[in-house]
Amino acid sequence: MRAVAEKKTTTTVTIFGVEYSITSDRDPDEVRRIAKYVNDKMWEISENNSLITSEKVAILTALNIAEEYIGILDSRTRDESRREKRTERIIKLLDDSPM
Repeated sequence: MRAVAEKKTTTTVTIFGVEYSITSDRDPDEVRRIAKYVNDKMWEISENNSLITSEKVAILTALNIAEEYIGILDSRTRDESRREKRTERIIKLLDDSPM
């Protein structure tokens, strides 16, 4: 569940050497945590591709984070499907058992 502050606050973060003021209803610590994740990803990508522009680093970072997110969604869908199948088997076993 997302941590929500009572009102919008502005949090200053640094991403890839550039300072940003982020106004959000999220808790400032959560904003900093998200910004740190993006910053770390950008630096990781830039280290592996030292000759590309910061714009391309940002695009590659967005694609990498989207790939991670889609992977999590796919995994969640698979887990839910397995859970549903297990539940159906248990219900069938219960229905088939003599009482």
